[in-house]
Amino acid sequence: MIGSNENAQAPKTSGKPQFLTVDELAEMLRVKPRTIYEMVSQGRIPYRKVGRRVVFLLAEILEWTNPKPQPGAFAVKTRS
Repeated sequence: MIGSNENAQAPKTSGKPQFLTVDELAEMLRVKPRTIYEMVSQGRIPYRKVGRRVVFLLAEILEWTNPKPQPGAFAVKTRS
């Protein structure tokens, strides 16, 4: 049947890098696209240029958003 969702499946990832546009990243981070452009110009976010377009590798953005230990920060030991 045309238009039926009976056989609909989630898109499969083929192991290829997934790129995000400025608008997609802004939505993901819940900021305005202008903020993303400012972060790019300040070198505060990992990005790639494709011609005149700015794109972002999802894997790099996920790594970038993970908390990183600060130099000089101490670790809290727990008893085992």
